[in-house]
Amino acid sequence: MNLGLKDRVAIVGGASKGMGKAAAMALVREGAFVTICARTEADLRKAEIEIIRVASQQHVLAIPADLSKPESIRLVARDTFNRFERIDIVVNNIGGPPPGRPSDLADQRWYDAMEQNFMSAMRMSREVIPYMKQQRWGRIINLLSNAVKEPVLNLVLSTSSRLAVVGYAKMLSNELARFNITVNNVLPGQVMTDRMTSLYGAMAREQGGDAEQLMKEAAHRIPMRRLGRPEEMGDLIAFLASERAGYITGQSVSLDGGALAGII
Repeated sequence: MNLGLKDRVAIVGGASKGMGKAAAMALVREGAFVTICARTEADLRKAEIEIIRVASQQHVLAIPADLSKPESIRLVARDTFNRFERIDIVVNNIGGPPPGRPSDLADQRWYDAMEQNFMSAMRMSREVIPYMKQQRWGRIINLLSNAVKEPVLNLVLSTSSRLAVVGYAKMLSNELARFNITVNNVLPGQVMTDRMTSLYGAMAREQGGDAEQLMKEAAHRIPMRRLGRPEEMGDLIAFLASERAGYITGQSVSLDGGALAGII
């Protein structure tokens, strides 16, 4: 299937590893140019080399950046436009805040979580919308978590800040639809990333158990009897960024092997 992404230009946040890197890989395989950004430059350069092997050096721009900071967002958008002369797709993806119990968290932790998850997605979207409006084409995709539909114990900061993104995305999708710009959220369930491994490690230490065994038990509770792969999220993002998904907007799409218990 031709997704119509050849020569499109994408910005992918958190692209040094996991689902962010998988999204960048999926897009370049479809012929898109990508700007990848992440906070850790060493990991970002490794990802850049991997992506260049799939496409070419001309297809990738790597920018070390902390997208929770407004000045970094402006830098990434400006440098992307200067390099590729357009911006078509944005994948907002920043690592989740640390776990904590709802009743124990100080104000600063809440402010930090909102800056990291909600404000970063809002600012990046706001930064690229003028380019997309001028082209009358664009795709904004927020990589969030299934926890916005089914909360996970002690991930209250992640769930609350990402729910704010869901509300913003729905309102934004209505505003931008007439410009042929879609806004959607993707909600990974249990996908094998470094963050997922660290969460299971923390659970094992707290419970005095074994992280690998906990992951096996979690996989058994999923109808497909396995955890997800980052590449599967990359493929979903590539589809939502494509011409083929032009009538899908304001939606939150789960990738979880059927794990969500809700009907709607």
